[in-house]
Amino acid sequence: MTILSRKREAAAEQAAVDAWNAAHPVGTPVTAYPGIRPEDSWSPEKVTRIVTTTRSKATVLGGHTAVVWVHGHSACIALTHVDVRTAATPGELAEMRHLLYDADEDATVPAFPYPVAPQEAAR
Repeated sequence: MTILSRKREAAAEQAAVDAWNAAHPVGTPVTAYPGIRPEDSWSPEKVTRIVTTTRSKATVLGGHTAVVWVHGHSACIALTHVDVRTAATPGELAEMRHLLYDADEDATVPAFPYPVAPQEAAR
């Protein structure tokens, strides 16, 4: 690979990052495939899928790959392995709050509102 082709590749990846960041803010609901996409696998049913949200803006990793970080996975994932999905359901939002507050030992707010007995609600 020549220096010129590396520069073109880096420019293309930066363009992909800029387009992603313009269209998708941090917290965008996505389905991420950290290993291989289902359509590229011999066993699509065994492909790891993470239904999650983004936790960073997209960046270019090492000058060659457009990536984003997502909740529930410790490494970045290539934008080619991330599909945007519709907004999170109320259940997914509750689970995200639950995971967030479980991770913080000092959290004073419960992860989601727990049901309160009617006699206690009247106090």
